[in-house]
Amino acid sequence: MQLARQAKLILTYDNIDISEDLAPYQLSVEYTDQSSAKADDLQITLEDRAGLWRGDWLPQKGATLQATIQTKNWELDGQEETLPCGTFEIDEIECSGSPDVVTIKAASVPDSIGLRGVDRTKAWEKTQLTVIAREIAQNAGLELLFESDDIPEYDRTEQTEQSDLSFLMKLCEDAGLALKITGTQIVIFDEEKYEQAEPVMTILKGESWVKSYRITSSTRDVYTACAIKYHDAATNETLEYVFMPPEKANTAKTLRINERIDSIAKAEKLAKSKLRQKNKEETKMSLSLIGCTKLVGGVTVMVEGWGNFDGKYFVTDAKHSISGGYSTSINIRRCLSGY
Repeated sequence: MQLARQAKLILTYDNIDISEDLAPYQLSVEYTDQSSAKADDLQITLEDRAGLWRGDWLPQKGATLQATIQTKNWELDGQEETLPCGTFEIDEIECSGSPDVVTIKAASVPDSIGLRGVDRTKAWEKTQLTVIAREIAQNAGLELLFESDDIPEYDRTEQTEQSDLSFLMKLCEDAGLALKITGTQIVIFDEEKYEQAEPVMTILKGESWVKSYRITSSTRDVYTACAIKYHDAATNETLEYVFMPPEKANTAKTLRINERIDSIAKAEKLAKSKLRQKNKEETKMSLSLIGCTKLVGGVTVMVEGWGNFDGKYFVTDAKHSISGGYSTSINIRRCLSGY
């Protein structure tokens, strides 16, 4: 007979462990881990009939939370696993009733580090993405982890009344790279490389831990090829390049790009990047599962039992919820091949 499964939240508030004090009042916990572009978030809902959390125990906005989900006997008796959720800053507190409830909301990218919420204007000349990203990271008290073989270069780029985070995210998006804030780091990475990683697990249709699923496959804004064409008026030369991936999308549309380039090698990189941005959302799945600490944004999984939709997928985000039981919901997209 299997021992009872257990899942609990371990939480520190400004470096003080409040897990035991929190537990009697805890109604639900939701932690969402994003692969890129968005901040991770943590939401804790507490019963407050006695008014304690609205009174003496009212959390302070701007306080730091460190959260971990811990499971016991989840897959095997005696087995313990942990999911470190990271560090968050409380940015909103909501009280409602009846019944009386307090909800604490926190984000992994706090306003206090200056990455968002403060618009800046600055011109950058003769520089690289790593130089810009490292300066922005240092200004926010963070480290830069750059995981891409390709380092974009700029003759000139301008940050015009934008937050550092918005500006850096736009540069990464234009370069076909992804950005994530995690712990004490800004991580910039090549999604194509992450998609090549070994899957953390295989999800089988019909297994008892798969509670529900939804599949979407679309041809809207999806292209078979990308054509690059640029005419240099100074030299009166026209450079043209067409990229068509080995696994063609189910559409006859060609994405046409007219941007300044000076070599076929750069045209190939640009074509692959632009086509990936368009096509990566072609086939998507949403899955609701019994809780699983292996599933976080940025990992890959195999799915089997869904016919033509079987294959390797990239986890774009994972939501872990403790409310009576422990469940995980993920959004995934099919990995691309060749670009």
